[in-house]
Amino acid sequence: MRKNIFIYLSSFLFAIFLWLYINLNLVYNISIPIPLDIKLSKTQALANDLPSTAEVSVKGKGWDLMGLILSKNLSLNIDLTNFKKDTKINIAQATNELLSQSSNVVVLNVNPDWIEINFDNIVSKMVKVKNMVNVFPKDGYLVIGTPKITPDSVKLSGAMSIIGKIKFLPTEMMNINNINSGFTKTLKIIDTLNNIIKIEPKTVTVSYNIELSAEKNFEDLNVLVSNVPQDKEVLLVPPKLKLYLRGGVDQLAKINPDEIYAGIEYKQIDSDSLGFVSPKIVLPVDVSVVKYEPQKFQYIIKKKNSDNK
Repeated sequence: MRKNIFIYLSSFLFAIFLWLYINLNLVYNISIPIPLDIKLSKTQALANDLPSTAEVSVKGKGWDLMGLILSKNLSLNIDLTNFKKDTKINIAQATNELLSQSSNVVVLNVNPDWIEINFDNIVSKMVKVKNMVNVFPKDGYLVIGTPKITPDSVKLSGAMSIIGKIKFLPTEMMNINNINSGFTKTLKIIDTLNNIIKIEPKTVTVSYNIELSAEKNFEDLNVLVSNVPQDKEVLLVPPKLKLYLRGGVDQLAKINPDEIYAGIEYKQIDSDSLGFVSPKIVLPVDVSVVKYEPQKFQYIIKKKNSDNK
């Protein structure tokens, strides 16, 4: 029985080898992407976007094409360090030279066959980093405050005409689900310009504070009226409010009622035509205002009595 299994296995492996040998000796046409590796000097800056790869159609035996596909170091190196003015590079010719040295395949077509190279003055500037991480906390938890990006800006170096248009650079996009504690992630800065600008640093860290969600109420908070003219007095009806807050347990515990500001500017009252105004709420920590009651305050403006001597 064991001898029969060995015979069947040997026959199966031989059949596979024979099939591969026959088929890999046939001629095929395929298309493969070849990365473009652009080399610049420290004083050069590209002013136009370049493709990251060249799409190359080749013809050859299966063995040769397999070796080409599996090659890890296949790239088209374009050295621009000796160029001083705008120029055009023959990608088709460079591809032919590259593949003729490393394989027995025939190049049928290259797209693009030419690329234009435009140079510009090199400049540097700092731009903000845009966080592209989406965080979805576990039920009952929430993100506290604004995520901290370190560093929050990166240095760009490149062509003046390119750098001047960039307002920010995004991080890689990431979704983080069902999280119930704070964390820090290292993220790559996404270069959407195919490496024609230099970015320093190329990674940033993003830190999130996650806490258990809770609610807390504060009653009888005084509502202040600010910037009242010296000859006037304003009475609010009612004079106090009740505040409902939602946030992290630790954040809410830090709140001192005396540090909560609820106020109305006199200019709101002076320009009001409805007979009521709404206060502005300023909190000492980053939590959410669910609501406050009442939401509208009536007011009475009184003129102060002057002393007659």
